[in-house]
Amino acid sequence: MDPVGDATISPGAGGHTDGTAGVGSGGAVDDVDRVLTDRALLGRSGFATGADVYERARPGYSPESVAGLAEGLGIGPGSRVLDVASGTGKLTRALVGLGAHCVALEPSASMRSSFASVLPDVPQVAGDAERMPLGDDAFDAVTVAQAFHWFGAGAALAEFARVLRPGGGLGLIWNERDESDPVVAELTRISKWTEHQPYPVGRDFGAVVDGIGGFGPVTRTRYRFTQQLDRAAFVEQVASRSYITVLPEGRRRDILDGVAALADSLAEPILLPYLVDCFCMRVG
Repeated sequence: MDPVGDATISPGAGGHTDGTAGVGSGGAVDDVDRVLTDRALLGRSGFATGADVYERARPGYSPESVAGLAEGLGIGPGSRVLDVASGTGKLTRALVGLGAHCVALEPSASMRSSFASVLPDVPQVAGDAERMPLGDDAFDAVTVAQAFHWFGAGAALAEFARVLRPGGGLGLIWNERDESDPVVAELTRISKWTEHQPYPVGRDFGAVVDGIGGFGPVTRTRYRFTQQLDRAAFVEQVASRSYITVLPEGRRRDILDGVAALADSLAEPILLPYLVDCFCMRVG
């Protein structure tokens, strides 16, 4: 699959942490609506549990997008790479497959536990992107998969610049469901994604980086791939979303029942198309 677009942008915002602030997976809480509207609090709460569901249902990253990321950042055998907000290691395992020496930074204990079961030999560090307990000039590249939107961008970029060697690369990557597809459009409606999405789909994060400075020029490349799911995984893919995990059980179940009904109307394997948005840049 070839890139579906490429543009260069001329050089020129808290991460989730352990603890749920009183919000558990599906637990009824009085302030759930406040959590849903507080990006930093939602990030902390939404990934405190449920890493097993995340690992089963979320897609990895296509070989084409990983190859493009590696080329853009100069990642190869022996490269020292910090994978920030590494989650269950969806991107990390692909980077290890390229021969990179990875360190994973992840605030959620649940995610770190799942990561260790998949990549037991990769060192992990507990911490936030905005305050990383790591030394200066320690890495050739920093990668962030499916997570930069949770960070305080200015503080995180300053930390990335600090831990990168001079000229080191930063890569940001997202799998975004292709909402032009009728099944995805219906899934978006049923799952109330547009009401709770943490950032607008297709947002130009290169412009965010450019506005803060310190990195550039930013190259944006898009790829396509399709995830194949059975009906259970199709429902779990929605269940793994941060805003779903913090809902009281009744509200959560209403949404997931609707997703299950959609799944039942579809033949297996269910094809879920994605656009992969990849941003590569160098520290100034």
